[in-house]
Amino acid sequence: MTETVESHVYCTVQQIVDDPSFCFSESMIRYYILHAHRNGLRKALRKIGRKIVIRRDLFVTWIEEQATERRCKR
Repeated sequence: MTETVESHVYCTVQQIVDDPSFCFSESMIRYYILHAHRNGLRKALRKIGRKIVIRRDLFVTWIEEQATERRCKR
């Protein structure tokens, strides 16, 4: 029997801000986290004590969904 182990990459807010593949400021990320219950980002967030980490693959998916939703609203 083989087991598959899923490995997810989690990032802090600062790591997302420092990553050159993303163009978000710290205040932008914190705003998105504050409104995660409305904008759909909640599924990418994990809270460990007081620390919030972001699952990178779900964050990228969320970004792509935002582009799709914006096109549909026009």
